Formats: sequence, structure tokens, C-alpha cells
Amino acid sequence: MPEVIYRLDPVNKIATFLIDTAGPVNTIGDQFIKDLAIATEKANRDNAKGVILTSLKKKSFLDGANLMEIMKDGSALNLKYTVLKLQETFAALARSPFPVVAVLPGQTALGGGFEMLLWTCDHVFATEGTKLGLPEVNIGLFPAAGGPETLRRVIGLEKAIEVVMRGQVLPAEAYADSCLVTISDKKDIQNDAEQWIESHPIIVNRNYDPLWKEPAKLTKKVRDALIKKVRERFALCPEKPYLKAAIDAIEEGLELPFEEAAKNEVIHFAPLIEHPNVKNKIDFFFLMTSIAPRLSIVNLEKAIPAPELAIIGAGLMGQGIAQVCADKGIKTLLIDIDIKTAEAAKENIGKGLEPLVKKGRWTLERKNMVMDNIRVSDNYDELKTIPLVIEAVFEDLDLKRKILKQVQDINPDIVFASNTSTIPMQEIAAESVCPEMVVGMHYFSPVPLMPLLEVIQGPQTSESALATAVASGRQQGKTCVIVGDGPGFYTSRTFGVYVMAGFYLAEMGVDPWEIDQLALEAGFPQGPLNIYGTAGGNVIYHAGSYMQSKKPELIQVPKTLIKMYEAGYVGAGKPCFYGPGMKPDKSALEHVVRNESLPTPTREEAKEMLLLAMANQAFHCLDEGVVKNYYSMDLASVIGIGFPDCWHGPGRYVSQKGVKYTLGRLQEFYDKYGLAFFKPAGEFERLIACGVDSGLV
Repeated sequence: MPEVIYRLDPVNKIATFLIDTAGPVNTIGDQFIKDLAIATEKANRDNAKGVILTSLKKKSFLDGANLMEIMKDGSALNLKYTVLKLQETFAALARSPFPVVAVLPGQTALGGGFEMLLWTCDHVFATEGTKLGLPEVNIGLFPAAGGPETLRRVIGLEKAIEVVMRGQVLPAEAYADSCLVTISDKKDIQNDAEQWIESHPIIVNRNYDPLWKEPAKLTKKVRDALIKKVRERFALCPEKPYLKAAIDAIEEGLELPFEEAAKNEVIHFAPLIEHPNVKNKIDFFFLMTSIAPRLSIVNLEKAIPAPELAIIGAGLMGQGIAQVCADKGIKTLLIDIDIKTAEAAKENIGKGLEPLVKKGRWTLERKNMVMDNIRVSDNYDELKTIPLVIEAVFEDLDLKRKILKQVQDINPDIVFASNTSTIPMQEIAAESVCPEMVVGMHYFSPVPLMPLLEVIQGPQTSESALATAVASGRQQGKTCVIVGDGPGFYTSRTFGVYVMAGFYLAEMGVDPWEIDQLALEAGFPQGPLNIYGTAGGNVIYHAGSYMQSKKPELIQVPKTLIKMYEAGYVGAGKPCFYGPGMKPDKSALEHVVRNESLPTPTREEAKEMLLLAMANQAFHCLDEGVVKNYYSMDLASVIGIGFPDCWHGPGRYVSQKGVKYTLGRLQEFYDKYGLAFFKPAGEFERLIACGVDSGLV
């Protein structure tokens, strides 16, 4: 059966191309390209009055390339041929003498699917819920089927660069002010498309129209400054070649005719497929989509159904958790110390959603549903019939134990999940009458945006409590990773070491703001000293001190961090390394404790030290059974705590560098600087003894 089904209405002479490829979503492969070309030839032969592009799949119009097909022959030569053939097919449809319109009733058009709309369509009709985007950089590539060129002609260079370089997927409403998209009601959308074709019998595709004017066109001086700024922001890390390739293609395309510019994209695009860090990104995509759901192995038959749950603590984290739960249709009870505090928290959730509605990213109905699903209280008696409660108060062991007792006194059968980031379940449940009902559900801030949920299995956590936490987490749309108990668990412990490594580099004489720059060059999304201020120095200090008290042989809080905390240099509106507008606050230097006994690392050494600090701690967690396997190690470190995704995670990083090399460098840094977190994990010696140097994940 063809993947593009051709139909011609004998009355109005409008042809329809129905897309229906193999798999759960529509994707672009060799068969699709051939069938699209055949359908275009038929429409021309039949003298069609116009063409409507649509999909037989309910949620997917066309969602990019078939990666499985591409990776079967992951050669640059094969990829170049495929993309050029796709461009030729798009061009043939766009140059045809009839208008081309697409109809997307609440579907997605991503990557090559959106590029198809941008290149071939004279107009697009969409409904609320339709999403359009170019997310290719998220898998280590960039849009090369004309995306940068065609999008620039619709929304202008500056906005197009943001979409391409950030891999943005936006609601169709974001394009409603452009020449391309009209938002229709679902019942009217087909008729709207046909009427548009009837009223535009002769139209020149904008990509081939010499009179077409680019929206918000920039002067050459402004354009050059923009390109320079984008390079400084995105093209810092050499292990992310796809970002440099994208901006190179965009810049060069500005001086070329349309189709030449599109073909030039392929020159930059095709070689990426053979780059090891691009393969890491693609593999990570498969880890997220195919492997991740199978990592958290629980007996779901023992999960307690939780169509309603409660959250204790209506602060920032509690509000975020409540919003996510309510958004997924879960009835949510938000409890705080008094009713006014709880009501104010719910009001804050609503205020936070208003900009999303105004920008068209959320519908008003969705916001109203969230608010309707949240109710507030200050009365623990309401927990009598609720199966799951998530405690989200600040990191105080006595307070958490007190709340646990209050909850279990009212409902001893309730699953009690703590959103602690550092305190072990064993300690929280130490005085509990039902320790088997205590489990950890560690969310990441901001909760609505961060995909990871770290589920902590304490030594007494029951199979039922664990399964309930995982089942609820998945219902909330989170990617769940189960970890073992221990101070800081996996993510907080590994993340904390990264921040401390930044402070130690400052004590060795590296300029603090240079440290953050080096971190970006190493591929991290944020520098460690910047994190100290944005995450809150108070939180970092207390978490670090707690973990040092439990793991002094591996974690030592830097003197500079202690001094910054004591001086009130903790960010969150107070002084820190950065002031307003992210300008360096040089007064912070007064609190840097220079260790003259240690040599100053080179730039390359400093970058490697930041990477190895996290990787080594991850392997220590593997030694102790805190993290269960290499896949969980990599998944959680990337989507939870920002290990560079171009390396896939610590497991793949060590695999590519080599176990022997990694062990050698860690030992060298440990001997040279004496930092506890560089003491090599035992796993490295075990792997070498087994003759393993790569291929861990």
C-alpha cells in the first residue's frame, strides 16, 4: 500500500494526498519520497485544481525522518542522496501550477514534516492542538530539507534562528500571524481548505516568488551581529557539531538563491551522521523513546490506583507537582499549614498559566481543567480516603518525620512519597509504624518542564509502594528511573559534585566566570557557579554539608562555598557570582579562598575535570547499587542534572574515552589535586579485570 494515497474529487477536481506510513507516527523514508513524487505526477497529469495534504493518523501529520531506516546505512553518502531526493520531491510539488494546502486537525508536523509544509504549501489550516516544529538539534542533526530557508521566508531570520537552534516545537497559533497558517474549527477545516483553493486558483509559491518580501528583514550589519551572537551562544562546544553546522548553513544560505541554499544545507548536514557525538544523540533519543519505559521494572498489578492524590507543602515544588498532576487529569489535593497559604498557592498556579494561554501554548479549556482538578486544604483528615500523598516540604528530617507520623496516624495504608533530594528513605521512615509504605519521588525544578522523576526505593519500601510511585509518575508524564537509597541518591549526589568541582577550580586559580564558560564549552547547559546562584546557594550549601556528613570520603564542601554561604552570597535575589543581566559581580572574589598549594589547571584540564567529577561519582553510585545500570545512569544524568547530552551520559562518555584512560586520568587528578571526588570508583578496576574497555552502553 502506498504511503501517500492519491485521490481526486471528480466534481471539484481537488486532489488529496493522504499520508499514512508504517508505524505509530508518520515518518519520511524512501517509500514516502517515492509515493509523494508519484502523487505529484498524478495531480499534474489530472490537471488538478489544487492539492490538499492530510494524514490518516489521528495525531501525526508527518513527524520527520525514519531514524531506524537512516541508521541501517548510517553513511554520509546515503544520507546526502536521500535528502537531496526529498528536496527534489518537495520542489516538484511546490512548482506545480496549482495551489497546495495542508489540513492538520490537532496533529503534529515535526522536522521534515514541518519542512514539507514550509516548502510545498501555499497555506496551512490547523486547529487548536496542532504543533509545528523543527526539533532536529535535539537528536544531533539540524533541519536540512530547506527548513532554515523556508522558515525565514515565513517568520523572518531572527525568529527562524531561534526555532532551528533551540529545536522548538510550537503550537500552530504561534504562526497564525504569518502568511502561512490559519486556525480553523475542526468541523470547518476541510471546507476552509477547499474554499481557499477555489479563491486562489493562480498562486506562486513564496519560495519561488521573486517579489516575495521576507518578514522583519534585517540590514546586513544587524544580520551579521545576530549571526555572531548566535555563534557565541550555541557553537561553543566542539562535541556539538550539529549546532555549528546549522548556523554555517543559515549564514551561507543568506547569499544564495533558494534552491542552492537548500542544497548547501545538505553539504553541512550529511557528514554529521558519521560523527560519534551525533550517534550519541540519536542513541539517546532511542533510549528516551524505546528503552526508558522498560528501565523501571515494577509489578504494576501491585500498584494502588491513584486517580486522586494529595501534596503536602504548597511551595514552589508543591505547586509544580500539583500543576503536572492536575494537567494529566489527576484530582489533586494541595495541603499547607493554613488555608490562606494553600489558596495563595493555587492562585499562583493559575497566574503562572495565564501567559501560556495568552501566547497560545495552552488553551483556556486546558488551564480551567487544571484549576478545577486542584482543591486546597489545611486539614489532614481529608487524607483518610486518598491512596497516595507526596510530601514536598523543605529538607528537614524532623519535619518530614513529623508529617509522616501525622499522615499515618490518619491513614496507615496510604503510600507516603517524599520529594526529598538528599535524605534517605531509611532515615525518613526510621520511626514510622509502616516503613514499607514510604518511597521517594524526587522531582526536578521547574517540575512542569523537567521530564525526570527519580523514584527512590528504601530498604523497607514495599513492592506495592514502589509500583504505585512509578505508575503515578508515568501517569503524570514523567520518565521514571528507580534508584537505591542513600544520601543524595543518584542525581543530587552527582550534581552536587559538579557544582563543588566548579568551586574547587576557583580555589585553584581559575577565574570563576571562565569556569562557567569552560563548562559550556564542555557541553553542559549551565556552569557550576551560575547554578549555585540560580538553584540557590542555601540549598547547595545544606545539601552539600549533609552529603559530606554521610560520605566524607567522597564529598568535601569547598571552603569558598562555605564562605560564600556565610557571607550571604547565595543568589535568589542576594549577591552571588552574577548580578542583574548576568553581569559578573566581582565582589564575589573577596570570598574565594585561593589554595596556593595546588597548581592551576589548563583550560582543557578544567573541562575534563568537570566531566570526570560527575562521571566518577556516577560510577561510585553504581558501585553502591544506588544506580541500577548504565542505561539508568545515562538517562537520569542527562534529563535530570545536565550531563552533556552529546556524550549520551557518563556510561557512554567512559565507553568512548576508554575505561583504562578514564581510570588513569582520575588517578592522575586525584594524585595531583587530592580532591576526594576524583578517587576512582571500584567499577573501573572490575571492568579492566574483565577485559572491558568500551561498549558499556
